[in-house]
Amino acid sequence: MNKMREYERGREDGLSLALRIAKEGGIEALEKEIRFRNVTGVHTSLASKDLDKAAEKIKEITLDTFTVMSVAVLHDEFGFGEKRCPRYMDGINKAAEYIVDELATWPDYIAAIKEQIGLDLRIRWDGREVSA
Repeated sequence: MNKMREYERGREDGLSLALRIAKEGGIEALEKEIRFRNVTGVHTSLASKDLDKAAEKIKEITLDTFTVMSVAVLHDEFGFGEKRCPRYMDGINKAAEYIVDELATWPDYIAAIKEQIGLDLRIRWDGREVSA
């Protein structure tokens, strides 16, 4: 009986969310939301724009922690110092701009790395792997 109530509550929440999306953005916004969920496999009580807002903070923290960790490794393991660490960070920022501006893609970077230094890298994305 408890599972049935949860199911009914989920349906009601979904209908409420669909109504809110349609009221705010029209039927096109609801169709876009459905396409987003079908493509990404993300099924939640939040709309995609709310997910984007929540994910932005996670992305910032991830980028910051990755930068700290990679600079520490470059310094500790490879002797990078006051000149090369900032050059590395500038390179990371430039590469990120290329991705954001759609001048390069993750498969582009993966293919270049494999071709130039022989490393076979992959990105685990939504249960699938992105590779060259």
